[in-house]
Amino acid sequence: MQQTKQKRLWIDTDITLGEKNTPISYCDVDDAYALTACLRSAEVEVVGVSSTLGNSDDIATTTRIAKDFIQRFGPNSVEVYQGAASGYQQARQQPMPEALDAMAKALEEDELTILCIGAATNIALLVEHYPQLLRNIKEIVLLAGRRSVDQHFIAGHWQPKPFRDLNFEVDVAAFERVLDTAIPLTLVPYEVCTSTQIAQKQLNEMLKGSEVSRFIADKSEPWLHEWEIMFGAGHFIPFDMVAAAYCINPEWFSCHQWQCRIEQADSDTQAHQQKDYLVCNADIRDGWRVRYCSAAKQPLQDPLLQRICAHDMQHFVLGMSHINIIVDDIATATAFYSKALGFQLAHDQDGQAMDYQGVTMSSFALDAGIDDGKVNVDVRFLHHPQAGLYLELMCYHYPHGRSELPAQPRTYDLGGPRHIAMEVSNCNEVFNYLKGIEGVKMISSRDNYHPGKLDGFPISFFYWIDPYGVQWEMEEGRQVGSSVRGII
Repeated sequence: MQQTKQKRLWIDTDITLGEKNTPISYCDVDDAYALTACLRSAEVEVVGVSSTLGNSDDIATTTRIAKDFIQRFGPNSVEVYQGAASGYQQARQQPMPEALDAMAKALEEDELTILCIGAATNIALLVEHYPQLLRNIKEIVLLAGRRSVDQHFIAGHWQPKPFRDLNFEVDVAAFERVLDTAIPLTLVPYEVCTSTQIAQKQLNEMLKGSEVSRFIADKSEPWLHEWEIMFGAGHFIPFDMVAAAYCINPEWFSCHQWQCRIEQADSDTQAHQQKDYLVCNADIRDGWRVRYCSAAKQPLQDPLLQRICAHDMQHFVLGMSHINIIVDDIATATAFYSKALGFQLAHDQDGQAMDYQGVTMSSFALDAGIDDGKVNVDVRFLHHPQAGLYLELMCYHYPHGRSELPAQPRTYDLGGPRHIAMEVSNCNEVFNYLKGIEGVKMISSRDNYHPGKLDGFPISFFYWIDPYGVQWEMEEGRQVGSSVRGII
């Protein structure tokens, strides 16, 4: 499997999970499905969340619920920022919300995809106030749009009136401002969402799943019952989750490069009134060019709910990070691992050496279990260019730990991990080379110790111990992936 860079994603949401519209009517729950699907998908990295209007006309409500949800189920690296408290035309005359500065900082760091699953107010303000950063917006994904003014949003057998194109209608001026840019825009409309449905069967499965799936399912029960009673539907449609699915994997969708425009016609939700419609189809020649998702290639509830329901650790553990080795001198250890195994000084994405001398950070100490918060440590990362493996060398000046190596365990002693294994292309050559490196000790002291082929298997290996007590295995014979460095 080819390893690709995660898509940096900002989510602008009007989440109202569990909130009531009236004493007998609940607010939409689908933002929670969208947030969770993104947080549990390795394809995307959620770098920030902002609150907006839509499901609620009170920004304090969507901000509070978003903060509570992310604090409970999100990583420490993701923060929620309050968005505009009013529509675009009014908000541009007011002090800018904190979400704007946060989005701008995220754009300054790197390219960003923005998922807009509420009113587009914050995005319109970003376009207006930070035009110099718009080149770093890879794509804006908007849950909105329809083919024509005659296409109506009906989900149930006795639904009294169609659904509104809510995100668009809440702030038409904001959508117009966003459309009037050169930023790549994708519309995920109602029609593409209808095949993705959540019924009691799915909620029952969610109630047996992860902590977050149980939480969302419990909040979704009243919402499902409302759809059953009010609309005559045996399910509800998680619109926002479908838009999130596009960010996770656009290949799940059939899409077209079409023109869109805003048309005014008789309202399909309020009698004797007119309203604006965001219309997109192949026949329009005088509008804004967008990518329009016309269909999902498959119902999306199964692949996304699998991620939401999966064991809590299954989607959180992304891969091997590094191996930490405590040494008595950073320079000496660097020289050894460079000579013995070909490690090199590692560099970060900005080209800076990952070499940090005299670290005294109290938060580092506390995370490392040093309860007085005091530390002084040199840290240097080494990288193996062929294996893709990172070593983290650390030399503590404070606190002072044991200064001599513990007794070396045998390969069959309880406890571990017992060794670090590296796949090599020629075990005999590596064995002969390492025998000549000062500080290398083979696992056996017998004169004829050498790597031999295993009976019945095309595999040979040997063990050796480095000067810092780390036991290594050098193994030959397993197939190694060409795009991801690891055995397959």
